[in-house]
Amino acid sequence: MFKNLFSFKNNYWLLTYLFIPLFAFNIIISGEQQYVYLAHAFSKFSFSLVELPKTLYDFSYFNGKYYWPIGPFPAVLLLPFVLIFNTNFSEGFIKFPLTIINLYLVYKICQSLKLQNSKALFVAIFFIFGSIYTPVASLPYSSYFAHITATTLLLIALLEFLNRRRYLLIGLTLSLAFLARPTTLSAVLFFLYFLKQKPDFLYNIFKLTLPILLSLIFTAYYNYARFGSILDSGYQYQLIPEESVQRRAGGLFSTNYIPKNLYYLIFKPPDLVLTESHPKFPFLKYNPYGMSIFILSPILLLIVRTDSKRKIVKISFITILATLIPILLYYGIGWRQIGYRYALDFAPFLLIPLVIALKKINIKTIGILVLSGVLITWFFIFEFLAGL
Repeated sequence: MFKNLFSFKNNYWLLTYLFIPLFAFNIIISGEQQYVYLAHAFSKFSFSLVELPKTLYDFSYFNGKYYWPIGPFPAVLLLPFVLIFNTNFSEGFIKFPLTIINLYLVYKICQSLKLQNSKALFVAIFFIFGSIYTPVASLPYSSYFAHITATTLLLIALLEFLNRRRYLLIGLTLSLAFLARPTTLSAVLFFLYFLKQKPDFLYNIFKLTLPILLSLIFTAYYNYARFGSILDSGYQYQLIPEESVQRRAGGLFSTNYIPKNLYYLIFKPPDLVLTESHPKFPFLKYNPYGMSIFILSPILLLIVRTDSKRKIVKISFITILATLIPILLYYGIGWRQIGYRYALDFAPFLLIPLVIALKKINIKTIGILVLSGVLITWFFIFEFLAGL
C-alpha cells in the first residue's frame, strides 16, 4: 500500500498538496527582505545599506552605517531581479523554486545511493516537508534565505560527488555555500577524504580548493572593507534582542555555550501550554529557541541502524561533527525558529547514514515516521503563523 501511495508516477498530487502552503507563504507573506536591500546596495556599489528596510533586525550598525553580517551570496543571487524590480522584489520568489529544486536533489541523492524509488520519495518528503528545513522554507526571515541557499549548494555538491565527481563544480558550490553560511566550509573535509584515493590527486585538489580559496580571499576583503578587520564579520555589532545581547557579552564563541546548544539540538521537547497548571489548547507549543531535531523528524532516530563501518558513513559523521563544533561554541542558539535551524548546515550529510539505514527498514515503518514528522512540523508552523 505504501509503495503505491507514494510513487511519483501515480501520486504527483500529494506533492502538489504539500507544496501549496509553501507556495502561499513564500508568495503572499513578504516578511523581512534584508537580502533584497543588500542586493540593492550592491547595485549601487556599496557594502552598506543605501535604503533602509522596514525592520533593521539582524543588521550590524558600525560607524554610522548598516551592514548585513550574514554571508553575501544570497544577495548576489537576487541582484539581477533587484536591478529590474528594485526593492519591490521578494526573497520568496527565489526561495520557493530553490525548495522545488531541493526536493529533486534529495530524491536523486537517494537514488544515487541505491535506495529504492518509493523509499527515496519518502526521504525527499521528510527533508522538505517534515524537518528543520520546512519552517525555514516557509517563514519569511532573511536569515532563513541564507540557509535555503546554502542547503541547495551542499546538495548539488553531494549529488555531483555521487555521480560525475567534477571537482571544480564541487569546489564552486562549496565556495558559494560558504559565502551564504560560513559554517558550511567544513563540508570540504568530506570531499578531500575521497580525493586521496585518486591518481590525479594534486590536480583535483587544485580544482576543488581554488574556488574556496578565492571565496576566503573575497571574505577577508569584504570584512576589511566593512569593519576594518579581515576576521570581523560584524556579528558583535548585530541588532538583536536584549537577552541575546547579554549572552553575547560572554564572547561570540565559548565552551560555555555548548550545553545549551546541545540541549536545543537534541533534547528540547515542545513547551506545554498551561493555564493555572491545566492544559490549554493547543496543548503543545514550539519554543522560539528551537526544539530537538528528533521531535520534528522522528525518522532521524533510524540513523542508529546505519552501517557505521562503511567509509562514506564514517566520513559523513566526521563532516557533521566538524560543522557542529563552531555551531555549538556560538553564543546564538537561534531565535524565532521551529527546531534547531543551524542543523541545516550539516543536514545534507545526514542523508548518507540515514539512506543506508533505510535500506534495511520496512517501507511501512518509514512511511509512518515520515508522515508523523510532516504532521508535527506543520502543526507548529501553523501555530507559529497563528500567533498562538
